Amino acid sequence: MINRWMAVVLGAAVLAVPGTAVAKGDHGKGHGKAKQEKAEHHKSHKQGKKDKATKKAKKPKNFVFRGVYEGDGVVTVVSGNSYVRNGGYVGKDVAFDLSAAKLIVADTDGVPGVTSADVQAGDVVLVQARLPRVAEEAPAAIKARKLIDFTHPPVSEDQEPAEPIEAPAS
Repeated sequence: MINRWMAVVLGAAVLAVPGTAVAKGDHGKGHGKAKQEKAEHHKSHKQGKKDKATKKAKKPKNFVFRGVYEGDGVVTVVSGNSYVRNGGYVGKDVAFDLSAAKLIVADTDGVPGVTSADVQAGDVVLVQARLPRVAEEAPAAIKARKLIDFTHPPVSEDQEPAEPIEAPAS
């Protein structure tokens, strides 16, 4: 009987020892580094995050300009996304370089192919461009990525042109 009692006490003691060893919590102390070394490590780590944030700020953003085409790549900006509004472009004439832009416009000049000559003065357009959020100096002409003409939208060949509806005679 005493042997059983001893076995129970020893078993409880064995089970209690690993629990106290785990509760000690030596994890995360840096393998004996001094507090000053750990503080320097954290400062350099935070500095790395700050560098990433500044690189992200320099990344170009998509500016969406809406306005009226005046000719020769100039658009009078009426509205736009937040980058356009905060950049102070609304209400101003902005010059765009349309040479490499994707043009979504109907062929209005009779020459095969869609070119910037198909966009007519007075057309309502949307122009997309990639610019840095904060520009140090304004370029002479902003390089446009895409121009969409809402006044003369392109007509695909499989669609039949809509017939004009005549007003009833009164």
